[in-house]
Parts: sequence; structure tokens; C-alpha cells
Amino acid sequence: MSDQLNDDIAQLIAVDKKMQRAFVDRDIASLQQIFTDDYTLVLASGAERNKQEVLAEVRDPANHWEINETSQWQVKVYRDTAIVVAMLHQKGVNAGQAFDSNVKFSDTYIRENGSWRNLHAHASKAVDVK
Repeated sequence: MSDQLNDDIAQLIAVDKKMQRAFVDRDIASLQQIFTDDYTLVLASGAERNKQEVLAEVRDPANHWEINETSQWQVKVYRDTAIVVAMLHQKGVNAGQAFDSNVKFSDTYIRENGSWRNLHAHASKAVDVK
């Protein structure tokens, strides 16, 4: 693996960690920086959220994340585009309902002005396959 590829992978994992932590910390500024203006999140239910809807959910006092941690990263980089696939453990309260779940997600990143930005995310319920 080239040094540039290793650097890109390390940067993408760091951006992912910062993004996930931003939900716990309600760090809207970091999320605004990481998400592209036309960011789309597709939930496991098939529902879609745009950047402003996700930010509104983070701002909403009825929602909070105690845990929002990623593991098992798989990163593929193609010039200024990257795909990050990983497991995400989330625990908190959404609209007054407690949740504790594991999801597998894939995020599409693009490099803009030297920074990796999240363009699109898709989450699926993590299930054991036997």
C-alpha cells in the first residue's frame, strides 16, 4: 500500500470518528463541515434524511446519543472518492424512546479542497448470518 493511500485511509477513519462523536457532543459545526450540502442519509427503514433534517435531529433536545461508536472499518479509496463500510453501535434516546442498536453502514466520501466530506450514507440493521 502506498503512503498516500495509508494517509487517506487514516484521514477517513479520523473523519468518521469525529462525525460519530459529533452526535454525542451535539457538535453541529463539525457535522456541517463534514456533510456536503446535498448529503443524504438512507436509514435501515428506507426513510431518507437530508443534511438539514439530520442536523435538526441532533439539535432536538428529545434526542441524545450516549454511545455512537464505529468499529471494523473497511475503506476503499478511488482518487477523490472513498467508500467507508463499518459497524456502528448507537445507544441513546430518540423522540423519547430509548434505543441500543448496532448497524452496518456505508458512507460515500468525496475529497473537496483537501478535506474528506460525507456525501451519502446508508445504514442497515446488523444481523448475524449463520
